[in-house]
Amino acid sequence: MTVERTTETQLFSLDEAGQHGVNEQTKRILFVDEDPAFLDGLKVLLRQVPSAWQMSFRTTARDALLELDSNDFDVIATGVRLSDMGAHELLSEVLRRYPLVVRIAFSRGMQPELAIRTVNPAHQYLMVPCDAARLRKTLEAAFRIRTMLVSPRLKTLISRITSLPSLPAVHDKLISSLNDPEISSRALGEIIAKDVALTSKILQITNSSFFGLYRYIASPSEAAVYLGVDTIRALTLSAGVFAAFRQTGLPRAFIEKLQAHSTVTGTVAGAIANAEGLVKRACDTSMVAGLLHDIGKLVLASNYPKEYSDMLTRAGKDGLSASEAEQQCFNETHAEIGAYLLWLWGFPDPVCSAVAYHHQPSLCSAEHFTAAGAIHIADALDHEAEGTGIIAEMDKSYLTSLGLAGRVSEWRGIWVEQTRRAEEVGQL
Repeated sequence: MTVERTTETQLFSLDEAGQHGVNEQTKRILFVDEDPAFLDGLKVLLRQVPSAWQMSFRTTARDALLELDSNDFDVIATGVRLSDMGAHELLSEVLRRYPLVVRIAFSRGMQPELAIRTVNPAHQYLMVPCDAARLRKTLEAAFRIRTMLVSPRLKTLISRITSLPSLPAVHDKLISSLNDPEISSRALGEIIAKDVALTSKILQITNSSFFGLYRYIASPSEAAVYLGVDTIRALTLSAGVFAAFRQTGLPRAFIEKLQAHSTVTGTVAGAIANAEGLVKRACDTSMVAGLLHDIGKLVLASNYPKEYSDMLTRAGKDGLSASEAEQQCFNETHAEIGAYLLWLWGFPDPVCSAVAYHHQPSLCSAEHFTAAGAIHIADALDHEAEGTGIIAEMDKSYLTSLGLAGRVSEWRGIWVEQTRRAEEVGQL
């Protein structure tokens, strides 16, 4: 098919009739690639976009940065190869100067070595060519992300996050294991599975289209096997994707308890979902989202350690739940913050929704039992067993409306069994 060449620096939006125009809800996307013909192909692929979309096309990183200096953009999508600057350098500069812009890297064909270089500054990844529906869905999700959080301070903070800090013992174990020439990828996966931060990042990377997957991998161990030892080594040592949680002012025990609670919640939520007859994908979602349900706490604790420590103290004195105290202190809760980060990192909508609504599962669905419900129950059971004073009561009206109020005793049995198994394999 012959594509009519348009001016590469043209800023335009097209409605379905092909007319130019914008409105007060304009969405702006900047595409960057060294091949003008490829950019022309994108224009054709996206010719039926809503009239509110404005798209600008540039062939060099320098021109892209000049465009960002002159206009406000919601999204930048760049090829991994540019003639004057690598995508890593461009996206790192965008991260520094325009953190609220959603950063997407795309690659034509499998280029793992370039993908590894861009995993830190990029929020999401695309393999091209892809169909118009998938590209449009990715961009629409990026626009939606920009409207989620109320706090501009937290939006900026989360948009700058390229990785989360890991437990030092687990991080150090991963580093030392990578020096073992006989280490297997499965063994590395078992180490990664012991840490929320490592798990979230490796699942983000593995499920990105850079690595050519056409199904979602929910297990960090399976993700490690798919990537292989060499890729994990490059991500860890060369790309610096993983970092240890060093001195922050918060007790080490807080982070260790958060990790243990997350591990139990994930495994118990997955088992409860299975016991209630949810399909395998929903069971996988329950397990992954359960493991990551408190990732928003890790964001707050690692970036605002004093404020978060003071908040926990006040919450204990005033009898508040963590969410209530967070709302007072940060104007957002860890559920919203965690979901925002996971959406930004391209996790599937069911995982993000389950994290967002794990305290209010009826908002996810009032008519059906979902992953959010499984996590809600597992979270409450584990806090109940911890006896830490953290308030996490089950929503009894929600369970009653679904006819599940009589299942609590069986779910407690599941918690006991899953906790015993986790202890036996050294996860706790």
